[in-house]
Amino acid sequence: MSARTLTNVVNDQTIALNAMIYGYAGHSLVTPHAALQQIWWTDERINEKVTQDFVTSRLQPRERERLTQPVGFGDLSDDTYIEWILEKARRLFLVLAEIGEADGIFAVVDRSWNDDDLPLEMDDIEQLALTNRRDEHASARFYSTQFTFLLRELQNGVHIDYASNEEVPLEYVMGLPPAASLQNWSRVHLPKRPKEVYVRRKFALGNVESPTAFESAFILDVESARMVEHEHIAPVWASYTAKGTGYVVTNFVGQHTLRTFIDHRDPTQYKKLSKPERRWLVLNWMHCLADAVTTLHQNGFCHSAVRPSNIIIDDSNAIAFSDISSLETFQRDKRLDAMDAYIYSAPETQSIPGSFDPNAPAPSPVVASTRHTSITSKSSAGSSNSSGSLGRKLTKTSTNDFSGFNFGFRRTKPIPKPRSRVHETEKADIFSLGCVFLEIIGFMLKKKPHEFIKHRSSKQRTSTGGKSSRTDSSYHVNLGKVESWMVVLEKASCEHDEDAFRAIPHILTLVRSMLSTTPNGRPNARSVRDKLLEILTTHTTIPDIHCGAHKHDFVHTGSSTSGSDRASSVASLRTMSTISSTSDADTIRLSASSLTRVNSIVNSYSDRMTLAGISEDDSASIRTVEPPLSTPATIEPVKT
Repeated sequence: MSARTLTNVVNDQTIALNAMIYGYAGHSLVTPHAALQQIWWTDERINEKVTQDFVTSRLQPRERERLTQPVGFGDLSDDTYIEWILEKARRLFLVLAEIGEADGIFAVVDRSWNDDDLPLEMDDIEQLALTNRRDEHASARFYSTQFTFLLRELQNGVHIDYASNEEVPLEYVMGLPPAASLQNWSRVHLPKRPKEVYVRRKFALGNVESPTAFESAFILDVESARMVEHEHIAPVWASYTAKGTGYVVTNFVGQHTLRTFIDHRDPTQYKKLSKPERRWLVLNWMHCLADAVTTLHQNGFCHSAVRPSNIIIDDSNAIAFSDISSLETFQRDKRLDAMDAYIYSAPETQSIPGSFDPNAPAPSPVVASTRHTSITSKSSAGSSNSSGSLGRKLTKTSTNDFSGFNFGFRRTKPIPKPRSRVHETEKADIFSLGCVFLEIIGFMLKKKPHEFIKHRSSKQRTSTGGKSSRTDSSYHVNLGKVESWMVVLEKASCEHDEDAFRAIPHILTLVRSMLSTTPNGRPNARSVRDKLLEILTTHTTIPDIHCGAHKHDFVHTGSSTSGSDRASSVASLRTMSTISSTSDADTIRLSASSLTRVNSIVNSYSDRMTLAGISEDDSASIRTVEPPLSTPATIEPVKT
């Protein structure tokens, strides 16, 4: 066997392997030397590259003399050619220089074109008569080359439809993955800004039969998500489509889910806090989550999947829902766990219609002694409506007829005794939120998660989502055992002298009402949040209550479920984000809810909302969402 030498170890394959593993392309497999860098033609780089010296170096001597002459339409502008190039057409000149047709810049300027006109359509390019010169394919080369230098960066509140040959200016974050395994979501950053990290989610816009089958749903759901702004709901910072795929970018970067945070027991970011700070943090989490759910309900949305795996925590211990789970699009990129959804679901979402009266008084929790009737199927015809995988299957309607909180959904099968989804699904959120509160309290009291699961589990076979178990650890089946666990938590809280623990018994009393077996026996989200605020201010000396200002509240919301007219008004706002695809050019689309916030972004495009068509088949569409003419009187914001 021959000795290993530098020649037979370092070759194209080993360098490629090194780059793949480490993100570096150094010559050594042991010590990376330099990170791979993507070259982006940003405005800064264009300005540095295209200078007067650069322009003159690409032109013949007789052409250089023309640079100082007034432009061909001198009656409309006092600029010289060089002034026009350096102020308005740097990218255009760079494209022409790249294909060896730099002198074509004079024809470009004479037509008063500037960089805002990029990308140019083939018909416009042919007006430059580039094909009559030494390269018969110069026009085609110009068309393809312009996309290299046309860089449309994502910005807050903006949606961009990228053409198939256009570069998307994003780079993957090179570094260690989050401490806990989350969903399969990429971490990215914008060009030259590696410290501004974002999370990108990816959604297919169609299938083999119909490449655009889900595109309208994607646009509608993204615009709907933008209608609800809350610091504890991961926002849609920007969105875009490219090559048949939709993407959502958020600036809330989760390092843990609440599930992995609790299971970890002592995450590093949590241990950095002092013990009193840890207690205040956890108490604030409950109030902030309640405030977020309140905002959802007041805006006419239900979450529909409140559980620890859908709650994320960043590296500074900020907590947020990963999305609005009732929006169908945001479930298509998740690794869904049907058993997890079943465990945190409300009783009515697992019951046969007519088996209980939603208007009946709430009975006392009892231990389930017989097998539950609906746990053998995740999609039984009798299950109550829910957007989760265990609820009644919902389908999109082909009309814009929205009522209540349905938002364009309908039940696949009628039920003998019609009931309003408005109360039922919002109250289902409250039940699931109560389950989450119990696990947070258990974490605060240093109870091991498996102890609670073992305590509440009953020996009966459970089968859902293709999974089966000999025990049922769901909350709704084992409410009697859940009650006895709350007694354990109360006793444990009394053993602590710290100020924060005095709130635990009062919070558990609230949780008992949230876990009522009937929807009408539970408080609404606003009542839960306000009660938590009262408990924290009355029974503790917590220095600051996050979201205590309740700045997202509406004036006329006596209860979060009583405004069917308000819900219809909100639903009508959602219809404004339904986008037509009949136009033949590309654009940037702004959501109505973020119009004021991104006004400066709009201005940066010089009042030019449309760009020339940039797809090769001219099939890209112009889609702009207009803001509502007036805000419905029922949802006026509270002045704080």
